[in-house]
Amino acid sequence: MRQLTIGDRVLTDKDCFVIAELGSNHGGDADLCEKMIIEAARCGADAVKLQKRANDAMFTKTALAKPYNNDFSFGKTYGEHREYLDWFGVNEFVQFKATAKRHGVLFFATPFEEESALFLQALNIPLWKIASSDVSNLPLLKFVAHMQQPMLVSIGGHDLTEVRRMTDALDEINPNYALLHCVSLYPNEDKDLGLQNIVWLRDVYADKLIGFSSHHPGIEPLIIARSLGASIFEVHFTLNRGSRGTDHGFSIEPQGLAKICEDLPRVTVMIGDGIREITERERTGFVAKMGKGIYLRKAFRAGHVIKEVDITIKSPYAGGFKPWDEEDVVGRELLEDCSTGVNIKEEMLKGGDK
Repeated sequence: MRQLTIGDRVLTDKDCFVIAELGSNHGGDADLCEKMIIEAARCGADAVKLQKRANDAMFTKTALAKPYNNDFSFGKTYGEHREYLDWFGVNEFVQFKATAKRHGVLFFATPFEEESALFLQALNIPLWKIASSDVSNLPLLKFVAHMQQPMLVSIGGHDLTEVRRMTDALDEINPNYALLHCVSLYPNEDKDLGLQNIVWLRDVYADKLIGFSSHHPGIEPLIIARSLGASIFEVHFTLNRGSRGTDHGFSIEPQGLAKICEDLPRVTVMIGDGIREITERERTGFVAKMGKGIYLRKAFRAGHVIKEVDITIKSPYAGGFKPWDEEDVVGRELLEDCSTGVNIKEEMLKGGDK
């Protein structure tokens, strides 16, 4: 059976595990980040997630020194921009984790290199996320896998051969992971989503939970993903889409997150188990009221042999013969007097030529 164990919680296909990805939408403001955690919890999210980077370890000096002058920039260079957003240290992360626990949501993060993984390990986070950019980063993947804690891996931008190489490495160390379908475009447009990949992943990885990491501004793709078998959902979260920053435009605001958390569990209820069962309520409701039965055009006494011209089709259907049973009625003798208001039943007729 597909499952992912997170502490004392075991996720299965029946679960909808919703992650509010805070990313950089806090804009480097620890107080705002705190408010986002509280609001995500209020909306019903199961978890909140941050990203952790040690920028000097992650980027080349050339990349950090590159001018970064645009509407979303928080610094003159890319390095200054990243440091503005990524400065949270131990005190802040400890506070965020405590706030999440107090409000009943799980707190975890994505490390982008080993230095950040060690930072998060010291905080004893219960779940790890590997970004799609690191599917080929086997040293980081193995480093995290050796911690023997549950992992989520987004696979955007990588084909089956590359994904298989990564999962083969994980399986040897720590098979307690789930894969998230992801398209590494920011934002996703409808034509980019490729949600049928969820079905493909479920076929290829029959023992793994499959999820969906969305970079789409709408909530419809998440509903579709659930109908296709996804059970873990990561959505970028913001308090205001109009805020400054690269991710706010494709992030979900509180009203949308609350709707996601409310509606996703309903999807499998609506889909059902694929077995067509007609309930008694359905049979005795509209189908009976508007359904048709076989009636007599006029009253006849017992002993009358019913002819084709004697019968008509009327509503409601009252448990007797239906229109397609006409051949079972014509040519048979009435055992009792019968009026025009009675749906003819088997027990009212004597056997005879049909």
